[in-house]
Order: sequence, then C-alpha cells, then structure tokens
Amino acid sequence: MQIYFGNRTLTLATDIEKEPIGSFDAIHKYSNLNELKQFLRRFDVKEELKSGCIYFHDIDLLLEHVKACYKYIQAAGGLVENDKGEYLIINRLGKVDLPKGKQEAGETPEQNALREVNEETGLSGISLGKMICDTYHTYPLNGEMALKRTRWFSMNVQGSPALKPQKEENIVAAQWVGIGELRSLASESYPSLQVVFRSVL
Repeated sequence: MQIYFGNRTLTLATDIEKEPIGSFDAIHKYSNLNELKQFLRRFDVKEELKSGCIYFHDIDLLLEHVKACYKYIQAAGGLVENDKGEYLIINRLGKVDLPKGKQEAGETPEQNALREVNEETGLSGISLGKMICDTYHTYPLNGEMALKRTRWFSMNVQGSPALKPQKEENIVAAQWVGIGELRSLASESYPSLQVVFRSVL
C-alpha cells in the first residue's frame, strides 16, 4: 500500500525482497515507534526523497503504528457517473478533484461519501455503488501533520443534473465530463486520485 506526501510516495510492504528496491530513495525496516517517527519526519521534510519504503512482516500492525505518528482523519468521497456515461469532477484550489470530506461522528463511510458529494456539488438522487479503494495522504493541519484515509465509492445518478459547487470549500467549478476528457484531466489531478480514476479509465 502507498501513502502520498504530495507528489511523493511512501510504500508499506511486508517483504522488501518483493519490492523494486532500486526505485526507493529511502528504506526503513520497522523495529520501534521512535525510529519510525524519526524516519517519517525525515521523509516529510526532505523533498528530494521522492519515494520511500517501510517494511515489516505484519502490514496491518505497521499501518496502525504509522497512524499513531499523525493526527489520523477518516474521510470518504465518490466518483459519480450519470446515465450518459459522464463523470462528475470538481475544481478545487486550481486542481481537478473529486468530492470528498471528513467523516462525522456516528456516520458510516457510505453515509459520509453521499453527504459530501451532496454538499460539495448540490447533487441529489445518488445511488451508491461499490467501494473502489482506499487512499492515504498526509498534509499539514493546525501546526501538525495529519494522515487522511479516504474511502472512495462508485456512484450513479439519472440524467445530467445541474451542479452547484460549494464555494465555502474552495470549489470553483463542478461539471460533467466524458470519458475522453476525464482521461485528459485526470493527469492534472493529485497522484493519490490516480488509483480512483484508473478504476474507470
């Protein structure tokens, strides 16, 4: 699995021998939490390190320990297709993006995803499909580093409903695009979203 630090990637693995070692700028064998924190801090600030790998025999336990090094946030979002075969994209902070947001207390990931798509685009009448994938990325939040896990779901709507971008969330546009345009625009999006887009491209 991968964690995105902007355009850089950190891979969590169980067996380093199965990974393409030559492609990593930094490698860490997990042994204790303090050393892990030091490695993550170093990877975060040294932007010349474009890719890294942390390995440990238990990937689930490794992920839990990585999460303990950050303010951990859960979120969900959706890749919405209408019955014309068009996909919903938004423009936020100058980037092609998909509607998503933090999970509220008492919400399921599915409820979280549907609410965020509705709030950020004004879209209603959404049918929830299958979960596509999880993505993880880090970002600064109130003076500390956060690690966000986003669960992505496929969604469908009838027709080609009008969209209303949520300006309060810095969303300047929301639109329906065909698969060809989506293929072109996806390259302008965040690396963490490429896995989501690849589910339909």
